[in-house]
Amino acid sequence: AAYYVLLGLAVWLLMRFLPGIPQLLDHVRQVSLLQAVASRGRLVDEASEAAATLSQGEWALVTFLSMLTALLLVLPVSWVYMLTKQRSGYDQSVVQTVIILPMTVAATVILVENRLALAFTLAAIVAAVRFRNTLKDTKDAVYIFLALAVGVAAGVYSPTVAAVMSVMFNIVVLALWELNVGNIYADQRGGDPDLLAALAPHELEEVADRAARLQAYVMARAGDKKEDRFGGVLLVHTTQPEAAQRVIEELLQLQARRWRLAEIVPAEQGRSTLEYLLRLRDEFLPATLLDALKGRGTPPIDAAEYRSLRGLKKHKGE
Repeated sequence: AAYYVLLGLAVWLLMRFLPGIPQLLDHVRQVSLLQAVASRGRLVDEASEAAATLSQGEWALVTFLSMLTALLLVLPVSWVYMLTKQRSGYDQSVVQTVIILPMTVAATVILVENRLALAFTLAAIVAAVRFRNTLKDTKDAVYIFLALAVGVAAGVYSPTVAAVMSVMFNIVVLALWELNVGNIYADQRGGDPDLLAALAPHELEEVADRAARLQAYVMARAGDKKEDRFGGVLLVHTTQPEAAQRVIEELLQLQARRWRLAEIVPAEQGRSTLEYLLRLRDEFLPATLLDALKGRGTPPIDAAEYRSLRGLKKHKGE
């Protein structure tokens, strides 16, 4: 919010002390081919001829301002992307694309808006070039679409539209991220943010994969009585596995009906992950267990996460 306020203040000061800039932009809007077609007030040929009255220096300034507008309005979008993806890990190429793409689109729109033949030529060139990139998260594509929209808005000299898109997009994304909307683990997960902050992003991505692998063991024991089945997976990350194992099993003796150490997985930087299958006693919640682990301090407990196996089974069946 502070960024947008400061940006708005800077724009107001610029327009106040350099009145020639808004006048130049108004003139460009008047001679714009897109504006002429939309208003139907003049012929396309007249708009193209009027565009030729602008000097190369004026076109350079207009292009620079449009690209700068796109950059300044898309920077907070990239920050929101990195913030909301910091736990699961974000794609650096997406971040850079979100920043660079709007500037490129803005300049391209300025290039073709008064040259109809050039617009068709550029479309043919783009159609001939194939871009192949698989995004890890479908939401990443939304950021790319927003980057395109901001670039187009800046290219047609509509900074207000671009600003509203940027602000609204960031507000909605941050709200969804903060409220954890649509997460099947929202009522089953008791992870502590302070503990999970010790994990690298790619390690957090592997948490669900390891839990899903352990699910096969649970399914193999489907014939057991319901009260004997494991209900969740506890993953504890530590640099002192032996000390951590003693601490964990002391707590499990108290809080778990039954448990089993399924695997100790080595990780980077001397860290290991202890994977426990367990069924908590009725009077204990996952958050209670995780709070107790956090209370034992670091080391030996660097981070911990609880995953419901029922949630995983439901997720896999979707």
